[in-house]
Amino acid sequence: MIRKEFQELMKTYKILIVPIVFIALMITQPITMKMLTDILANSTGLPKGTVINIPTPSAPEVLSTAISKFSSLGTFVLILVVMGTIAGEKASGVASMVFVKPVSRAKYYLAKAITYYTLTIGSMLIGMGITAYYTELLFGKLDWAHVWLGTFMYIPNLLLVVTTTLCASSFFANAVGAGGASLVFNIVVFTVPQFLGKFLDMVSPGGLPNAAMMMIQENSTLAEAAITGLPGLAGVFALNIVFFFMGWYFLERSEI
Repeated sequence: MIRKEFQELMKTYKILIVPIVFIALMITQPITMKMLTDILANSTGLPKGTVINIPTPSAPEVLSTAISKFSSLGTFVLILVVMGTIAGEKASGVASMVFVKPVSRAKYYLAKAITYYTLTIGSMLIGMGITAYYTELLFGKLDWAHVWLGTFMYIPNLLLVVTTTLCASSFFANAVGAGGASLVFNIVVFTVPQFLGKFLDMVSPGGLPNAAMMMIQENSTLAEAAITGLPGLAGVFALNIVFFFMGWYFLERSEI
């Protein structure tokens, strides 16, 4: 089943599209920061003789802002990619054909999850690696240990997006409904907890990008970043487990 899912990724070009989109979303940040002075200097409406003096940011600062810019659009891209993986096959009748064979729904669901987890992790590592290399060329030296530790600290958030979208795709009969439900959930879970008290803010997924940015900026040691990110990691891990098994349950109960 896993081989079949990877073949489907290649057939639909998702295995190329997702890494390319991830790279595009992140690499625009160092390019924009490098050209910012020229962009402002050439903009219209500035008084004659205006002097623009913008301090050059460090390479870690530029790379950390690339993650913050990536968060919202990256979530949206993942939802678009994953939302039809089960709901679309249910609507088209492909899922029914699969279950006629000696393939359990558990294996089917697990194959989907493993495939899209692998695609997400691989795309993020490729995107971050290329963006970090380009940032280093433009702005100076990076500590690559901090880059990768910060990246791995952020990845669980992306896996949560995949998990919740798979869960919604198992529940809804069409991809649009699954994508809409996943989008609303992720907006709520990433933004609302910060207004509901310190504890919920700490264990919500919204804390992980800050911990990842701290690590990439080299403003903290691994221990300090872990202390900052550990509650969020625990919360994201718990949510991943809950929604993974919810999606499995919905698929087992669905009438296909």
